[in-house]
Amino acid sequence: MSLKPSKFYLRFLAFVLTVTTQACGVSQKPTSTVTETPRQTQSSPVESSNSFVSTADIQHGSLTETPTPTIDVTPSPTSPIVTITVVNGDLSIRTGPDLSFDAIAKLKGGEIVTALARSIMDGWVQIQIPSQTGKTGWISIKTNYSIVNGNVLDLPRIDIVEWNVGSYLRNCTPHQVIVRPGDKILQPTGDSVENRVWFSPGSYSVYDLDVPGQPVVANLRVLEHSEYSIRKDGNGQRWDCPQS
Repeated sequence: MSLKPSKFYLRFLAFVLTVTTQACGVSQKPTSTVTETPRQTQSSPVESSNSFVSTADIQHGSLTETPTPTIDVTPSPTSPIVTITVVNGDLSIRTGPDLSFDAIAKLKGGEIVTALARSIMDGWVQIQIPSQTGKTGWISIKTNYSIVNGNVLDLPRIDIVEWNVGSYLRNCTPHQVIVRPGDKILQPTGDSVENRVWFSPGSYSVYDLDVPGQPVVANLRVLEHSEYSIRKDGNGQRWDCPQS
């Protein structure tokens, strides 16, 4: 007896062969492996505060260095320095730029002071009174008692001067008297207005011309806005001033 394969078996075998042949004919694409090469940094980052900025940004000018500003300092003008040295004795300090003003202090020989200003009246400068803090006075620079160092014309000029009215000496005696320095004569009382004479502030001595030896009858320190009466003659007798 001969064995023959069944029709079902033959069909199954043919199907398996067909599938296998197709599978072997399919070309498979190779899987490519990509290897990433790390990029190398050309230079190290630059640290600025708490963040980092690349060197390339600096080269391209995205960061620019702010230059330090230059400050031009203009020197302030300084007041000229003019000093006065006292020589040959003491020098009076007065309340104003003239001999008619009161002498309120003195500079001793050898003292040096700095002038603050000059007066519209030639020959007078304003100074700080050394013995009176915060107070100023005037001294003459046209005498033999001062040496000036510096240019007085460079000092600021004070044009406004409040002039004093001076003072008067009145002779109430019947004798003729003379006042020195100045050699002004005051006529006896009752001889019109000539017994009353205007004087600049300062120190004076009064002498009786009608008594031998012309004795001194008064030593006065004349201040501004005052009037002084001579009541004693050279004999020592006192007189009352007549009512005007």
